[in-house]
Amino acid sequence: MLALLLVSCTREPLPGFRERGANFFNRKQGKMVTISATMPPDTRVAYNDATRKLAWEGGDQLLLAGYDANGRFKGSNIYNWIGGDSFQGNPVTGATQYKAYYPGGVITLDKKGNVQLPNGFWNQEQNGTNTTGHLRNKLLLFDEILNPIDQTFNLVLKSSIVRYQLNNVPPQVGTLDKLVWTVEATQGNFVSMTLNVSGVTFDANTNSMTAFIAFDPDVMNIVVGGSVAITLLGERPYRWSTISGGGKDYEAGNRYAGTVNGGWRLKNPLIYVARYNVNPAGNDFVGDLYSCNVSGYFKLSEAKQNINIAGYHLPSIEEWSSIVPYNYNLVVFNSTSTTNQSVNETVTVQGESISMSSDYRAMANSNITYALRYKGTDMVSAWRYEYKNYNTPTCHLMIISRNVASTVTIDDIADEPGFWNNITLNGNDVIRYFPASGQSSGVGRNTTGLFWSSTGSSQGRYLLFNNTKAASNNTSAQSNKYTVRLFVPGDNNAAQPD
Repeated sequence: MLALLLVSCTREPLPGFRERGANFFNRKQGKMVTISATMPPDTRVAYNDATRKLAWEGGDQLLLAGYDANGRFKGSNIYNWIGGDSFQGNPVTGATQYKAYYPGGVITLDKKGNVQLPNGFWNQEQNGTNTTGHLRNKLLLFDEILNPIDQTFNLVLKSSIVRYQLNNVPPQVGTLDKLVWTVEATQGNFVSMTLNVSGVTFDANTNSMTAFIAFDPDVMNIVVGGSVAITLLGERPYRWSTISGGGKDYEAGNRYAGTVNGGWRLKNPLIYVARYNVNPAGNDFVGDLYSCNVSGYFKLSEAKQNINIAGYHLPSIEEWSSIVPYNYNLVVFNSTSTTNQSVNETVTVQGESISMSSDYRAMANSNITYALRYKGTDMVSAWRYEYKNYNTPTCHLMIISRNVASTVTIDDIADEPGFWNNITLNGNDVIRYFPASGQSSGVGRNTTGLFWSSTGSSQGRYLLFNNTKAASNNTSAQSNKYTVRLFVPGDNNAAQPD
């Protein structure tokens, strides 16, 4: 289903730079005079993806940095395009040689002549599908070789362009607001670029779009074995990701292309949890969602070293906190009604540390706690925690998560059965079941769930639930043998609900 592997993305030089840069982007300063000029509005360097060519347009400006014969920076002036390859402007006082930069009206220089890009320079907004107008003032063109003002300046592209063809997008995305491209630049460190989007709505008749992003190739590189993701933020957030086995070092002056043909998954923290516990051998999953007597038990060292299931990892306690809160007073069962609002939480989802606010409401004598979590993020979601079948071989904790609009309140979520009357597995709801398997000695079996995390020094950290509470704030001797539930590093089919 995944047609795009960025390690094999096509790379195509932008004509005019790699192939004929000296003749395509130049301007002969000998023709210049100092004049006043009126610049046509709304124009910058134009990029034509059909021909992969760039062209000057009215309103384009170069920033010329002047230096004296000893290479000392003397200042800079703007030069305006007047047609062909010619620009006009005032020479810098005391300068005998120059460097040239585009876009001249955006770039600034510090006291030593070093390039400064404004905050938010890489912010872009694409209007409609398969349009490139937003790239115009995001293409960095430099000639950093000192030239006399009467010599031709040959500009070299310092940025790159990626073209994504996105197909089979779920209609639940609706009107698209943003596209976020995320890469794992170094092990465990992620960088992202956001493309704001207008004029694109996915529905039953429209399920594809073509997006263009100008980017800094020194920043958006992919480490060997690193993950790559595209997130679509609309009425519901959907995400595609893959693992780049060979990594990717992007180069300046190139246009890259890739296609995603499917594999879109709802962006929800619960979806990254495997559906089943690990089996006793540690080499596969059990095939039972609820049974308390089929899972494997492991010391923490065994959980870290002996379990080898490709594409999965033992979660940190911060990752567990993304599913079940750290504080043991929030998800409670068989209690009086309690409400905790605007609880600050910091969790980890897909390697990203996320700070958020959450509301919790426990219902008296119902074995259910409701929550509105991830407020202030693009994963704002309703959560339902239910403890079921106490002291039976199928005792378990059932967790349901549903992405919701920012206008939904904890009062809406706690409206049972109104809000939860139609639980669906068609991309709107994610469900996971956690058996109460206890520990290897049999203590807690049929009443208590114990799941190791990868976090721990002298003692190990783990998730616990029983008939009174659920929390990820627990420690134990590493020699104890508990059950293991793994997480996936990306959105793959194995992470999907039944």
